[in-house]
Amino acid sequence: MAFHGVSWRIHCSCVDDINLIEQAMKNLSDTTSEIIREKGKSYHGAPQFILEMKITNKKSAKLSFLKLGEGVLEEIVSNGLKSQIDDDKVLHVRLSLSALVSGEYRLAQGPERKNAVKGRFKIESYPGQKPSEIITTLVGSAVFE
Repeated sequence: MAFHGVSWRIHCSCVDDINLIEQAMKNLSDTTSEIIREKGKSYHGAPQFILEMKITNKKSAKLSFLKLGEGVLEEIVSNGLKSQIDDDKVLHVRLSLSALVSGEYRLAQGPERKNAVKGRFKIESYPGQKPSEIITTLVGSAVFE
């Protein structure tokens, strides 16, 4: 396996189509993972929703990662994994929200990173293993299947 689990999170404003975003978010999972809606306020006081979907099954987390597609996976590796993996062995991925609701998977670039779909993949690695090598191996096997 490669991951213990994954969480996908999106911050939505009151003018966003929450139902459309939820439907697009469900496509990131192969299961009927529950999406939690949390109502709150932004830093400046405007109403907002936080949508979060957690996948705790290892196989489903791996499939969620592989659903991103060959191009996105190769781009994640080519961007430098060390800058995307933190000290807690979590791989951080930001997808374009506008592409996601259009049914595409694309990494967020430039200003769209601010309002992106944030993925946190908890890497399954043990002493002596490098998390970046685990991801590189997983991407390599997915690309050559």
